[in-house]
Amino acid sequence: MTNRDELRQMLERLDSEVTIGLRDNPDRDAFWPEFAMQSNAVLEAAGDEHFDWVSAEIADMLHRHGIPAPEA
Repeated sequence: MTNRDELRQMLERLDSEVTIGLRDNPDRDAFWPEFAMQSNAVLEAAGDEHFDWVSAEIADMLHRHGIPAPEA
């Protein structure tokens, strides 16, 4: 499990990757596989203790970028 400071850094890197990924390839279908891989790594690092917080941060990130979360 990773502490919140480390998770925050991982989330900041993920946010940067989202910005770059959308700029370089605005095709949302191409965006999701890479984002899923990267965001899953952060969620796994969060462990049970921080999972809900990281999940909410990722949802907020997607919202800030105007990306609707995929339907389950």
